[in-house]
Amino acid sequence: MPAFGINNVGLGVVFIIFAIQCLLLTRQVNERRKSESNEESKAHFREGVYNGVLTAAIMVAIGLIYIITGLGTVLFNNNVQAGIELLYPVPTDSFAIYFLAFLVVFIGAFVIYEYITEANIKNPPPERKIHKLDLEVSRKAFHVLIIGILAVYLVVGPLVTKSLYEYLSDPVYDLYGYATANLSVIDSGQLWAMFGVTAVFEFSFLTDLIRIKAPRWYPARMISNMYREKEKETLGPHIYLVAGILFAIIIFPAPIAMAVIAVSGLGDATATIVGVTKGKHKIRPKLSKKSWEGSIAGMIASFVFGFIAFIALAFLPAYNVFSGDISKLILTGVVVNAVAVPVFFAIDYFTPSPLPFSDNLLNPVLIGFTMWGVYSLCVL
Repeated sequence: MPAFGINNVGLGVVFIIFAIQCLLLTRQVNERRKSESNEESKAHFREGVYNGVLTAAIMVAIGLIYIITGLGTVLFNNNVQAGIELLYPVPTDSFAIYFLAFLVVFIGAFVIYEYITEANIKNPPPERKIHKLDLEVSRKAFHVLIIGILAVYLVVGPLVTKSLYEYLSDPVYDLYGYATANLSVIDSGQLWAMFGVTAVFEFSFLTDLIRIKAPRWYPARMISNMYREKEKETLGPHIYLVAGILFAIIIFPAPIAMAVIAVSGLGDATATIVGVTKGKHKIRPKLSKKSWEGSIAGMIASFVFGFIAFIALAFLPAYNVFSGDISKLILTGVVVNAVAVPVFFAIDYFTPSPLPFSDNLLNPVLIGFTMWGVYSLCVL
């Protein structure tokens, strides 16, 4: 019989290794910060250091959660039911490891291809100047793609899970006893959202390390112009966003995680795009380019999208803790998302100065814990 949970342990070790790599990169950024004489550049590198440390801490937390739960199953209750009740149920816990192996092969194949076609790199096409609005829309497109994660929670997850385990429960393929397992314990929305975000994080983190340490072999050079100058030697903002969202999916109840994803992805994107196109009144003219127009639009969008996301998931039978009490469900959705608005504004106002952190990191974590606290009081 296989050791159920061992793949959770393996995935946890991968995240610990990622965290170590993140800290090593952060140390390099810190050395660069110390050698800088320009105060603005020094502040940018300081932000990279703080973001790197917080990202590493999040990866360590995720890794330990996987390792501890996986070891508990391996050592104390090594059976298929315990494996299905894992944070990453069996056999889907192996998919993220397989995807990582695929990435290694993909990157290796890309390096070989680039080495063979090196002559084409000696005369690269000139960099094309990108309009400011096009740049910001392109950068925030990654945020908007978060809608895909919401769709996974609502639709794709349950369908894929049902199909997978029906296949595994077939007597011909039922090697481990799935036919007798209680599959109702699986949170299919969380499972596939977690897998999707983990896969995106693995790809984004590995390729971003290559971009910084060996840009010659960076597989996505066509998007290099999307990075701001201060981000070219540090991890990209999308790494922070994906790390924060993965943390939210793992830690918070599903309706809260859903709302946090909507706020972090769509609220922030709205604030940036409105600020770039309509922003005329700066919040702090000497310290930030952020505008009141963008910030207010972001707060409104955060409440609206967060409320819709919360209601959409909390209304489903699998998550409805209000026993069909629609009025309480709606009231809770309003209260939970209302308290998120001032937190969103505070993060928007105080980052990246005086708080040297990315809002992509702070939004999922701080807004998530705030929502969770209020949600816990509402369901008591």
